[in-house]
Amino acid sequence: MMSLRSTALVACSIIVMAGRAEAFHLQPSTSSSSSLRGMEQNAQQPEATEYLSRRKIIGQLSSLALCPIIAGSTPALASNEAFVRTPSPNDKFKFSYTVTPPPAFEPGNKPLKTHLDEINFSIPDVRGYTLGVTVDPVRISSIKDFGTPEEVAARVVTAEVNRDGVFEVTLAKDPVEDSAGCYDIEYISDGKRGKKRFATRIYIKDGFLYVLTVQSKEAEFDEAREKEVQACIKSFRPL
Repeated sequence: MMSLRSTALVACSIIVMAGRAEAFHLQPSTSSSSSLRGMEQNAQQPEATEYLSRRKIIGQLSSLALCPIIAGSTPALASNEAFVRTPSPNDKFKFSYTVTPPPAFEPGNKPLKTHLDEINFSIPDVRGYTLGVTVDPVRISSIKDFGTPEEVAARVVTAEVNRDGVFEVTLAKDPVEDSAGCYDIEYISDGKRGKKRFATRIYIKDGFLYVLTVQSKEAEFDEAREKEVQACIKSFRPL
């Protein structure tokens, strides 16, 4: 779904101050845009066996659902059916997770694989409403080793705001740590392709980074959609 692996972004010391999340805004910088694009191009195809460093983790967290999806490569799910992902017996990396996509979502894959494991879901003939899950090996044992929810959210927002065509990024809610030990981050990205809402849940468990991101057009993110997005996010967990 999209990776921006930039030392400059990860090293950024922006911290979300205590208080109202909606007061936190960032605007893109222009001085490093060319170098960021170069870094992004060089990092588009990591080896599937590569452990993500702290510098690369943030690139896996921001804007997870932007790439096109090829439908039909995975069997369709029944409505409200849980999707369970497990590796084959011969796979080197052993991971598993479950998630229940919103109604009518069907699984598919990206044309270019950029993670150890990744799958996308969308509704046929509906644009701008997608779900993506990625898995990557990491050497840190807990998301807390990378920072607090506020610190991780700040880095995710910073990575997003520095993407080409993004004008402004705003946290939609205060980032939180769920009782299961994961971080939930929700933000709005406004750019030349319109205003989009991203809701993300992040786990690190047993040496794997699990990231779920739901993307929706902001104009279509009404109460009913928010309810089904939150139900999907809460269903997501490693096994």
